[in-house]
Amino acid sequence: MVSNEADQVVVTGSPKQQLFRGRSATDLLPALLALLDGNRTHAELGVELGQSEEVIFKALSLLWTCGVIEEGPPDPAPTWGSDDRLADYLSRVGSATEANASWEHAATRLRTAEVEIFGDPMLAALIREELTGSLPVTLGAGGLPTEHATLVVWADADADADADAGAVAEHCWAKGIPLLRMRVRGRRAALGPLVDPRTTPCLDCLTVYDEDDDRTATGGDCALAAALFARDLFAAVSRTTPSPLPMRWRLVDLETLGQKDTSSATRPGCPCCSVAEGPVAERAALATRFEASVAMPPKEFADLKAHQMHYKPSNMALQRVSRTWPVAPVVELLPPAHDRLDQQWPAVQPSPNTLSLLLSVTAGIKADSADKVSRWTASGGNIGSVTAYAVVRDIPGIEPGTYGYVAAGHRLARLSSLTDGVPGDRPVSLVLTGDFPKVARKYSAFALRIVLLDSGCAQATTREAARTLGIGFALRPHWDDDDLAAALGIDPNVEPVTAVIDLGDPR
Repeated sequence: MVSNEADQVVVTGSPKQQLFRGRSATDLLPALLALLDGNRTHAELGVELGQSEEVIFKALSLLWTCGVIEEGPPDPAPTWGSDDRLADYLSRVGSATEANASWEHAATRLRTAEVEIFGDPMLAALIREELTGSLPVTLGAGGLPTEHATLVVWADADADADADAGAVAEHCWAKGIPLLRMRVRGRRAALGPLVDPRTTPCLDCLTVYDEDDDRTATGGDCALAAALFARDLFAAVSRTTPSPLPMRWRLVDLETLGQKDTSSATRPGCPCCSVAEGPVAERAALATRFEASVAMPPKEFADLKAHQMHYKPSNMALQRVSRTWPVAPVVELLPPAHDRLDQQWPAVQPSPNTLSLLLSVTAGIKADSADKVSRWTASGGNIGSVTAYAVVRDIPGIEPGTYGYVAAGHRLARLSSLTDGVPGDRPVSLVLTGDFPKVARKYSAFALRIVLLDSGCAQATTREAARTLGIGFALRPHWDDDDLAAALGIDPNVEPVTAVIDLGDPR
């Protein structure tokens, strides 16, 4: 439904309500949407609307990116029928994960799937009932999946059936068949993991963190868990509604409906999925599990429109968001002399000139035009997650104290006259932090990795610039997060400290 109000057009019925502002939106979009019946080319649309083909293409690209319109059916179009309610559902939400060009593509995935369910008979029957009419499901017989299965489900509600689960998992791994597990213990349900030999660790590695629940299940817990699981299974097969699968899965408290996503990784030495030799590690390292939790999904789950998200107005605006400390006293920095980096300089202690230059290339802005903010250092999504602080102890012309660097204006904000919050014997220390909330608005769970990668780029830039300027550079391997957070006035859970760099020679 399209609502044309003063200076804006509101489109409802897509995965998210879309708001388009400006005269171009109010003059062009309502008339354009009325003509989108799939029978006109871009040129024909342009003729009818009195617009160039380029303008029509840009408008259609915007509508497609926002999920307002979709591609036509595959060619040749499918000859099979589909339930009208299912077609409406897929068409209205089919842009939610962007993995399908049209609802017919999603329906084809559902129609051609061969899902077989094994394990607890009651849970299996409940899952099958939930999926009736949308996804063909077969209750497993004979103990092992058939050669026709494209996805196997193991419904686990009994610890005594672990041996049977192991046999099914081993068979699926050997045959290359994806296996999706559902586990209910007490009042807790695990809606996964998805085990696929092509892209994931084995079931034993993925479920090493399984926990039991001492609470007694109520009568409706299994039915609720089956309904939630069926939703994620449907999403995984059709690639429509958002789901943490295949890289993560949901843990749900069936009493409170609280939930969290979880993931795991290959344990070194695992005889099934590890290439490392030696004894099997009890658990994968925390860093490895984090990398697994934010890893890119397999190609078949790829987001067709992800690259278009860079051009959403809300994401474009993030590149100009940065900390400014508006009530702190302002300390102006000298204009950075970037040409000094064209040659090697002899050893020297930091000065106002070199501090200005180092802050500029580490976390500053190179140029700001109407279309784009350019930076001196690489930044994921051009968001600029690095925030720099300077703890000045001995630089002539700058009062000792703790300062925040305002990148947008290339100046310092004086936060404190104290320096003991970041102890050290160098003339100045730079503390780098990451603006996690800003990055998370665009990258969600992937945000922390972007913040850490951005910090690595900034550290490398500082090191090379300091070397060229002849300034001593020392990267601290350890620091106290709580002490630094108190000195800088930040919350380390929101703005994590990512580096502490000492500049100059010890006093």
